[in-house]
Amino acid sequence: MSTKLERISELARENRELEFLSIAHLLTPEALMEAFKSLRKDASAGVDGVIYGEYQKEAGKKIQELDERVKAKRYRAQPLRRIYIPKENGKQRPISIPALEDKILQKATVTLLNAIYEQDFYPCSYGFRPGKSQQDALNEVGRIICRRPIGWVLEADISGYFDAIVRERLVEMIERRVKDGSILRLIGKWINVGVIDEGRLLTSKTGVGQGQVISPLLANLYLHYVLDEWFEQEVKSRLRGEAHEVRFADDCARRKPLFLWDERSPPREYLNSPE
Repeated sequence: MSTKLERISELARENRELEFLSIAHLLTPEALMEAFKSLRKDASAGVDGVIYGEYQKEAGKKIQELDERVKAKRYRAQPLRRIYIPKENGKQRPISIPALEDKILQKATVTLLNAIYEQDFYPCSYGFRPGKSQQDALNEVGRIICRRPIGWVLEADISGYFDAIVRERLVEMIERRVKDGSILRLIGKWINVGVIDEGRLLTSKTGVGQGQVISPLLANLYLHYVLDEWFEQEVKSRLRGEAHEVRFADDCARRKPLFLWDERSPPREYLNSPE
C-alpha cells in the first residue's frame, strides 16, 4: 500500500494537472484495518453506540464486511451525533461525531487523498497536515516577524468556517484532481449526511460537519483554492514588497487562521503564546 501511495504522490507531484480516475481500489481491507488501528481508542461513540474496544473484538470480520458493502455499493453513511463543547467566549461549539465504521472508511480515504493533495498544498498551510502542527505555524510567524522586513500584520478569523463551506464548490475543487466516481460518491455521502441533535434529524445545504475525520482535509482543500492559491498567484504579484501567509485551517480558539503581510508590529499574543 505504501509503495502504491508513493507512486500516486510521485505522479501528482510531477503533473499538477493530472486527474486521478481510478484510486478507490486502494481502499482495501488492509488499508481499512490500518485506518482502524490509527483511530483514537477513547473517542466518543457515534449514533451506532459502538466504541473502539467493542469493535476491536471482531475487527477483522467486521472490516471485511465493511469492505464488501463499499465495493457492492451497499455502504450507507450513518447520521452524525451532535454534541456541544463550551468556547472561551461563553458560547458553545457544535461537534458532529461519526459512527465508528464511517470513521474507519474516512480515515483510509484521507490517507489516500493526502498522497495527492499534499503535493498541491502550499507550505503556508499548517492545519491538519502530516508533519505540521500549530507550533510550527507559530514558529513561522515568529521567524517572519523577527527576520524579514516587516510592515504590518493582518489577522483574520473565518467565523463558523466548517459550517459555511459551499458543498457544490467543494466538489468542483475535488474534481480538479480526483475523478474517481466511487471516491466522489463516498465524499458526497459524508458531507450530505444529517445530524442527530436532541433526537431530531437535522440537514443542511452547506458545511462539512466539524468532527468528521474527512472534514479537516476538505476544509484545507477548500481554502487551498479559495485563499492560498489566490494569495500566491494573484496577490503577491501586485505588491511591491514581501508578502507572507501563515494559515492554520481551524476557527477554534488559539487556532485562528493568520494572514501576514509586511509586518512591523509583532502581535505579542502570538510570540508569548505557550502553544
